[in-house]
Amino acid sequence: MATTKVVLSGPLFDGQAAEAAKDFTDSLAHEVAEIGRDWIRLDTERMTKSGSDTGAAAEGVEMSGGNGAYVIKGGIREGRYAWPWLEGTSKRNQSTGFKGYKSFSRTTLRMRKQVGPFAQQRLEQYLAQMGGGEA
Repeated sequence: MATTKVVLSGPLFDGQAAEAAKDFTDSLAHEVAEIGRDWIRLDTERMTKSGSDTGAAAEGVEMSGGNGAYVIKGGIREGRYAWPWLEGTSKRNQSTGFKGYKSFSRTTLRMRKQVGPFAQQRLEQYLAQMGGGEA
């Protein structure tokens, strides 16, 4: 008769890796959302139709959410700005010649191109906690 004992230890088996992976995704999602929000706000500096003279349109860009899921939105503030109009997605844009600034659309495309390398760079910071690489 033979007896074998297997002892599993380390970050993969004690929950540290899963916790580090969650921390990584939550942190990355928050940081990417903040960058997107800030890029949209910066893009509003070139606006001339509404909101540029006061900065109201830029201030109206908000980020909400948590636990790895965030939303960036513009909204409407009566008499100050209307993000659907500024973006070019309202019914009013169809009846006028103004096609919108497309700040949200352009930022989405830009983020899709840059998030992969950005995420890879941030992952390096968490690999040691997950049981791989060096800190």
